[in-house]
Amino acid sequence: MRIETRNLLSAFLVEALDDHVAAAALRCLAAYSRAVRNTPPAMSVDRFLLPVGVTERDAVLAYLRGHPLLSWDLRGRCGRVTLAPAFAVEYAVIVPRLIRYGAVLAEWQPDATASALTTALRKGALLFNHRLFFEVHEVLEAQWVKETGDERRFLQGLIQVAVAFYHLENGNLRGARSLLQEGLAKLSLYVPAFLGVESGEFVAALEGYRSFLAGLAPEELPPLDQTQIPLLRLSETSRERIGYKPLQ
Repeated sequence: MRIETRNLLSAFLVEALDDHVAAAALRCLAAYSRAVRNTPPAMSVDRFLLPVGVTERDAVLAYLRGHPLLSWDLRGRCGRVTLAPAFAVEYAVIVPRLIRYGAVLAEWQPDATASALTTALRKGALLFNHRLFFEVHEVLEAQWVKETGDERRFLQGLIQVAVAFYHLENGNLRGARSLLQEGLAKLSLYVPAFLGVESGEFVAALEGYRSFLAGLAPEELPPLDQTQIPLLRLSETSRERIGYKPLQ
């Protein structure tokens, strides 16, 4: 996937986690993607907008009409929509990603009472567990720049771990090893839990994965098995600060 496409998709999801119109629009794209078989279909506008309610349709249509991912033909009674030609060559990687985005939105439950840090961690955990590692980076980095001290270092550790797995997806063993080691060095200071993240079990599982990578030559790197990546779990009390070592 081109960097420009990756960034465009990621920005769409990040916006959708905070904006109900963007979320409804992304649900339409996820449903459209589930209808793709061999090539992106030209779909009637009415069918494309089925995932959203009648009251949302105008706002969602206005949002999507300007989105570069789609191409519109509104001539005739119904109109048609399809993936824009500029992205057609990448549809095989775009389509499963949009479907995964739809799954994320189905699970995401905004909490207006939560702090910005807690919200970022909730988003980051959800995205990590759906193996959307670049998107984890985008969400957590936006909060990392606002934090100081332990919170900043802990977020950086999570970001580095996520980017390590992003590198593995792209076959970059050297980059993955380096960032996994750096991330673990930070996260291991904050066990068994910190800021509502169950870090102890997560760090232990990542140490095992680091050992696995350490024994591989670059040419031996297998395709990333996402089932072997630990889940990032949150505790019920998302604001607790247990078992961490303060910055000196």
